[in-house]
Amino acid sequence: MSDRAEKTALVIGGGIAGLEAAITIAGAGHQVILVEKSPQLGGTTRELYSSFPHWENPAELLQGKIDEAQKTGVQVKTGFEVISSQKQATGYQVVLEGPGQKREELAADAVVVATGFELFDVSAYGEYGYGSYPGVVNTLEFEARLREWARGEGKEAPPQTVAFIKCVGSRDRSKGYPYCSKICCMITAKQAGLVKELWPDSKCYVFYMDYRAAGKGYEEFVRSVIEEKHVRYTRGRPAKILPEDGRLLIRTEDTLMGVPVEIRADMVVLAAAMQPGPGTREMSRIFDLNTDQYGFLEPLSGQAARVGERVFAAGGCIFPVENQGALQQGAAAGAGVVALFNQAR
Repeated sequence: MSDRAEKTALVIGGGIAGLEAAITIAGAGHQVILVEKSPQLGGTTRELYSSFPHWENPAELLQGKIDEAQKTGVQVKTGFEVISSQKQATGYQVVLEGPGQKREELAADAVVVATGFELFDVSAYGEYGYGSYPGVVNTLEFEARLREWARGEGKEAPPQTVAFIKCVGSRDRSKGYPYCSKICCMITAKQAGLVKELWPDSKCYVFYMDYRAAGKGYEEFVRSVIEEKHVRYTRGRPAKILPEDGRLLIRTEDTLMGVPVEIRADMVVLAAAMQPGPGTREMSRIFDLNTDQYGFLEPLSGQAARVGERVFAAGGCIFPVENQGALQQGAAAGAGVVALFNQAR
């Protein structure tokens, strides 16, 4: 493989991070094969209704990147996934499996893993009634509901009250993970703000331990949701949700004010922790990649995006990340591949 003038990169995962990596490498004149196990490109971004901190349309961002990948000559293979690889002198011999269990082999001089993250199964919190009580949903399910409401579908009357419970699976050693999932606070603020845009007279409550807004414009974004859209933030973790007369009863304590709080909501949104998906775990095994204790890919010491020999990573497979962060990491992984290919000339 090292004798060829043109190098080939394999990008695994067709979300925003993988697309940006592919575009960067192809733009430098190299062949890129992008494989995505789903029938469509887009990953988690395809499921989002809006974004933060600028209320932008993720669908427009995604379509722009898909168009750019096409223009730069990225070869896209949807419905395919990597099932094995064999290390070669300067790359990998990789086996793909696609629709109908069709198998293909290809040679790659470098690999970018961009397999994203998945949501923690919030049914572990039986006290919140997920899967049992109508109206209790997780983060991405509520994104779909927002999209329906924006199109005028799915609900005849506005919800009177929507409650959001943060850190469901995050920062919880007993049922979930001790780490903070980083972007849940911002997603919750965005979703509560969107409810108020769609239904100004509806009430929104956010129950939190504390909120974290550690990005450019993030603090201002959350403050605008609280002060301009009148979303009420209450510090306290509800112990239980109970059905009552077709609604959802939430009891907790405002730990800042030291007073009990009781509300009745039409919907409860559980801000689920984010964790490595099975694709990330499988790629770490197939390519012998560096991971942290939770299974996220871990860049090698002193490296921005390299996680193994001739293997780079970007996006949520490293840790939960928003669209802008995924783009930046995708560009970094792509630049790492280009630099590697330039060294081989």
